[in-house]
Amino acid sequence: MANVAPRPVSSRRGVGLAIVLTTWLTWLTGTSAWAQYNVPSQATGEARTLEIAGDPRPSAAAPQLGWEVGASLDFLMRDGAGELEGFKFTDVVFLRLHGLVAVSKRTELFAGVDLLPKQPSNTDELLWQSALLGARVGLGEKLSAYLRGQGGPAQGRDGAWAMGEAAAQARVPLAENVLFWESTLGATYTQLFPDAAERRRLWQTELLAQTGVAIRDKRGVFATWLSFGFHFPLVARPLPSTPDPVTQRALDPQVRVDVAMGMLVGVNRGLDLFVEASIFDRGDLRDAQTTLPILSGGFDQKRLVFGFNRRFGSRRR
Repeated sequence: MANVAPRPVSSRRGVGLAIVLTTWLTWLTGTSAWAQYNVPSQATGEARTLEIAGDPRPSAAAPQLGWEVGASLDFLMRDGAGELEGFKFTDVVFLRLHGLVAVSKRTELFAGVDLLPKQPSNTDELLWQSALLGARVGLGEKLSAYLRGQGGPAQGRDGAWAMGEAAAQARVPLAENVLFWESTLGATYTQLFPDAAERRRLWQTELLAQTGVAIRDKRGVFATWLSFGFHFPLVARPLPSTPDPVTQRALDPQVRVDVAMGMLVGVNRGLDLFVEASIFDRGDLRDAQTTLPILSGGFDQKRLVFGFNRRFGSRRR
């Protein structure tokens, strides 16, 4: 549904990558599932993250499996449109919590939750906004694939939404392990569950295409990235020409373009701090059929994320 926006990544020794939370969600593995993920982004429903840095391959004595936790504050802003008021900085703030664990040589599981500790006084959204669960599998030296599900309450407490996403990812080093190019290709399925009893299911599918570049310091002290995401509508029902006969609701999704730029600092071997700014384009607030009733990612918005990743053990398998 609304791949909520979001955010940044993580890395092994002293560098992780950040972007939503939040888009996810999210990149790469190596030959023996030598994988790296942008957990904050996945925990916010985003799958457009970039691997920034990593440790040298561990010695035989190094632990083979590890885990990771992190949190971020996500400030959401939007312009007003018609009777809909805009959100200024600090009007809407998400608290994103995420975790990841390596369960085998090629597989990692990740989960996350979005909370809403701050919202405008004239809104009444739930404290809990979404939850996410997914898995990533290494397919080769430069390829990986992931599958994840996410859901939460709709805006205005009008029912709920659910989203499923699957994609393949690839990374190409361009300059001596300093400059990387990464891309994702996949599909998403989103369904709305409004409180009103509709006769026709409200759902849509999209083609997901993301690409970006990342630059990192070889020592894992500093990293920065720039990424672009595109969502191309494939099928949506019901259409505006044939709305639901009971609720008169319909979906008319438009092509979406997202842009994110971030920076990360590796404080030590296991702790990364990151900040990311992003712009999410989704429909027109004046036309509800082109947007989704999801606070995080369902309409045009700007995001600013501050967060950290903390790793334990080794995630090199």
